[in-house]
Amino acid sequence: MNKYQRLVMIVALIDALIMILFPPFNSQPLARSMPDSFDGYYPLLSALGNKPINTALLTLQLMFVGANALAAWLVLQTKMHHQDIPTFRYVEGIGWFVALNLTLVFLFPPFEPYQSLQKNAGSTFDSFYFVLGDRSKRPFYIPLLQLEVMWVMINALAFWLLFNAVKRNDDLARLKILSLAESLPDDQLEKITAEIQHRIEEHHAHDAAALGRGDDRRHQANPSYPGTDRRAGVDRRDKR
Repeated sequence: MNKYQRLVMIVALIDALIMILFPPFNSQPLARSMPDSFDGYYPLLSALGNKPINTALLTLQLMFVGANALAAWLVLQTKMHHQDIPTFRYVEGIGWFVALNLTLVFLFPPFEPYQSLQKNAGSTFDSFYFVLGDRSKRPFYIPLLQLEVMWVMINALAFWLLFNAVKRNDDLARLKILSLAESLPDDQLEKITAEIQHRIEEHHAHDAAALGRGDDRRHQANPSYPGTDRRAGVDRRDKR
């Protein structure tokens, strides 16, 4: 796990924790025949027991956070052990994150129920539907849509600040290393360079060799065999 992946996991855990501490609640209608309707977000300890939690909406929120965290984890995954920080332009990555999330939000916006079309009926949340589907004539539930857009923008700003801080610290560390290398004598600099190269080679040694491409003992002379070697030619596995 590199530094950027750790930041993604921390932000995702904070998002999930906030969603659990402030879950969506339904209102309890006075009439028994009336179904529960979305009421709003309240602190968990203050509203628990008085109002039922909208588990479907809470599950969708947690799945949305998990899907974004998994996608970011895979994008930031490095292939080599010694590559702690991947080289990428994080501003463009955050821009793609915002664009894809906002596209998904506006393709499946929150809609109000059919009862909200009546004059005296109040607005409430029904569910998420495709914007061009058969329910497109119903109005959007604007408070939840605004909350979704605001949540995406807050996460994008948080990622930009965190990634920028990590990148700035890495640049400062590289500048310090370069200034230190310039101040060292040549013999000490060669020793440090050799030590760094040795550590990189050790990291490369942990990578598994491809099947059939490792060292072949048949290419080496057998000291216990006194006769002539009848093997000739090149290894056919080297031909592609």
